[in-house]
Amino acid sequence: MNCTEFQAGLHGYFHGPCSDERRAELDGHAAGCGPCGDLMSLCREISCQEFVEFLDRYVAEELEPERRAVFERHLSICSDCTSYLDSYRKTMRLSVQALREVSFPADVPAELLQAILAARRRG
Repeated sequence: MNCTEFQAGLHGYFHGPCSDERRAELDGHAAGCGPCGDLMSLCREISCQEFVEFLDRYVAEELEPERRAVFERHLSICSDCTSYLDSYRKTMRLSVQALREVSFPADVPAELLQAILAARRRG
């Protein structure tokens, strides 16, 4: 197995499907190849699901520096999460833009309007 084949097999390794034989091949390559072993270690730091669970805090820059570094290492090796993050940011920008364009009837009490907008910001 070469490094390109190893990298191509990582998604299946962590997210399935991946046979026991294939797992053993990937583990063996990682054990004998320093860069691929490092890559395997990075992949074990945080899964794609965990990445998504903390995405709001990451984008809001509310993660502790150590956790943020783990996220950024994950982004450096995971094109799926990089695409997801880009899509998430675009969606948030469009949502904010849409909220700015919302108009309410003049007779809506200001307190109600503020409560609605605050609830939308909290998501």
